[in-house]
Amino acid sequence: MREVNDLLVLNCLRERQPIANIDIARELGMEPATVCKVVQRLSEAGFVREGDAGQAGPRGGRRPRLLHLEERARLIIGIDVGCPGSRGIVIDLGGNVLYRVSEAAVADPAEGVLSIVGQLLARLSRKEREKVAGVGIGAMDAVYEAGVMLAPGGRVPIAEMVSGRFGVEAFVDENTNAFAMAEKHFGFGRGASSFLCLWYRHGVGHALVIDGKLFRGAQGAFGETRHYLVPGRAENRPDDPLSAVEVRPQAIVDLAARLGPEAGPFLVAARRQEEPEAIIGAVTEGIRAQDPATIRAVEAIARAMSVSVSLLADLLDPEMLIIGGPVTQWGTPMLELLRHNVGELADTTCARKSPARLEFTRLGDDVIAFGGAALVMDPLFERVGITVAR
Repeated sequence: MREVNDLLVLNCLRERQPIANIDIARELGMEPATVCKVVQRLSEAGFVREGDAGQAGPRGGRRPRLLHLEERARLIIGIDVGCPGSRGIVIDLGGNVLYRVSEAAVADPAEGVLSIVGQLLARLSRKEREKVAGVGIGAMDAVYEAGVMLAPGGRVPIAEMVSGRFGVEAFVDENTNAFAMAEKHFGFGRGASSFLCLWYRHGVGHALVIDGKLFRGAQGAFGETRHYLVPGRAENRPDDPLSAVEVRPQAIVDLAARLGPEAGPFLVAARRQEEPEAIIGAVTEGIRAQDPATIRAVEAIARAMSVSVSLLADLLDPEMLIIGGPVTQWGTPMLELLRHNVGELADTTCARKSPARLEFTRLGDDVIAFGGAALVMDPLFERVGITVAR
């Protein structure tokens, strides 16, 4: 029971800080004396610090000291094994980035991960290194159950390799799942009971959080979807080159090809690129320039994406939908198009009066690295028992 109480108070402090002892007791339905003992243990473990005095009670008296989570009590390394390269960050428990490293793509992804972890650990002082709670890895091709990455050479036990070389616990998961965990701990999903994440790059990946837990499906393959071709609206002519659109941002290259001479300079530039980031970057320039052909193609992509998004929203009824991936470079114009189209398609019955909230991730290029860190943070704040950092 003591360990359970430690965990309950720690999580309450993390979610509600700054907060006084008496308010923690009220929030958790615990005796104030019990909370005081727990806070004392957490303080000795380095997880709690006192801040300014709070407001006095309705009857006056002594103003209670407000408690804060000591964010530097533990440090976490998050790694993004993506394309065209990899990146790593060191964060504290508040999600503040202390160090950042990035590398170009390498032939051996495992060696790239080990190199980044080594560089990040080298930047830490001895005391900081002792506070490292673990390494989390978000990889494009990862197998959750086995803790491995799928590389050109086969199955790579990357979590075991990191643990063996550096002596720290390691976790690995598929990048869209890592994206969802990043949102749960650091983004729009924090505090939400259910939300759906959609990652748009080469294709479309989905990750679903229900009651604060990542849903994996019967075989751990939830969200592994194919590319869907969505017909255009009925008013489109059969010969309209944008009458059918594949649900992924890279489909804009196919749209540019169909438009031919009408594609314009920005879509032509996009067609010359190979990586999704470069393709989407060229289109971003067209959006900024208000190029008519680019705007038309982006609107077609937004309509196609909206069909699948609205279907998922109707089926799963999440509190919110969070979109990540290179497509977020298209910024507010794309987000507003999606919100408008999803709103038009939403099932607003008496049970569901408005469409689900739709957002682009605010975690930027570090989102998957944050997700890697969140793979460590999730068990850290669910594991019973507090270990004092010496």
